Amino acid sequence: MAAEPEPPSTRSRATGKSGARPAKLSREIIVNAALTFLDREGWDALTINALATQLGTKGPSLYNHVESLEDLRRTVRMRVIDDILTMLNRAGEGRVGDDAVLVMASAYRSYAHHHPGRYSAFTRMPLGGDDPEFTAATKGAAAPVMAVLSSYGLDDEQAFYAALEFWSAMHGFVLLEMTGAMDDIIDTDTLFSDMVLRLAAGLQRR
Repeated sequence: MAAEPEPPSTRSRATGKSGARPAKLSREIIVNAALTFLDREGWDALTINALATQLGTKGPSLYNHVESLEDLRRTVRMRVIDDILTMLNRAGEGRVGDDAVLVMASAYRSYAHHHPGRYSAFTRMPLGGDDPEFTAATKGAAAPVMAVLSSYGLDDEQAFYAALEFWSAMHGFVLLEMTGAMDDIIDTDTLFSDMVLRLAAGLQRR
């Protein structure tokens, strides 16, 4: 007498497969997966096929929701800018002067360390470029910083250039930390705070 076939659930366990269909894809799911992928693998590793593998599907399936790799990367950049803008607004809320500058700078540094791939996406394109929406978004990300810097008596133009100065200093510091250039040499937390406060003191002298 022939043996009865195994129930589907038993066969699935035996083969190590759940038998469940992959989760339905959407643009939001793909972008969120790309953000997670960035922090684990890095910006240069982000491709349609690599992301599809992470999602348990094939590359062509993603093209139903994103036009191209560049479309995906642009969307990711815009999402990161929005996240940074929200973070800076929350950090600086209700604060002014040195207190606000130091807290916001520390939040920026923390974001870069906790989300290295996303941070890399944020710094991949220039402030001025061929994409007006992206250009406006990057300048908009400076708005919370400019608002705080205005409390030092700077007008809008002065605050904008001061924000670029702060960004240059913080970006350089973060990159040095990420490459391990300052490991086990100094107290980087203290050095970072001192750097930010020295920049703020320069604004007051202006």
